[in-house]
Amino acid sequence: MAGNRDLAQFVRDALSAGESRVEIAAVLGQAGWSAQEVSDALEGWADVPFAPPVPRPRPVVTARDFFVYALMFGALLFGAGYLVGLLHALIDQFISSEDSGATYRIRWAMAVLIVTLPLYLWLATRENRRLAADPALARSAIRSWMTYVTLLFAAAVLLGDLVAVIYAFLSGDLTVQFALKALVVAGTAGGIFGYYRRDGRQGATG
Repeated sequence: MAGNRDLAQFVRDALSAGESRVEIAAVLGQAGWSAQEVSDALEGWADVPFAPPVPRPRPVVTARDFFVYALMFGALLFGAGYLVGLLHALIDQFISSEDSGATYRIRWAMAVLIVTLPLYLWLATRENRRLAADPALARSAIRSWMTYVTLLFAAAVLLGDLVAVIYAFLSGDLTVQFALKALVVAGTAGGIFGYYRRDGRQGATG
């Protein structure tokens, strides 16, 4: 960390002295700094004709953001899992002649959704209002990490769903009941992925 502070200070001093970015990068490369370290250090200062150098906004990390976003995205993923379970149980109940515990699964999934859905909607609405009032909050590093972790989970579920469908087709087990369940999984995971992919792009450009 001390090395990074020294590097940032050197870049600031060099830019203040009127040195070009190309010259600074060349000197730092000769001194042993990696190209990525040099690039990150230079990116910390806006490329505008002004002295002293103008710092760029940096991502922020706060304990409050960790609590709120971990709770919000946790409620989303937990609730989405039980939403899929609820719809699967309904499919079993209406298509299959056997109950096979569908009534119990429906009740349990509904209980979970009654808790997680309002919690997620309340937190998401609250955070969206804060972001609208202060766009700088979009630079939260925790928010970005949680967004991309959610995208990772959604992508993994989509890929797993596709593999399951292909396997069922090849083995001759692709029934209407299975296809409907796979469609539920794809719709839920795809909806989450699509929404947060857009949200991630907005955060990156915010």
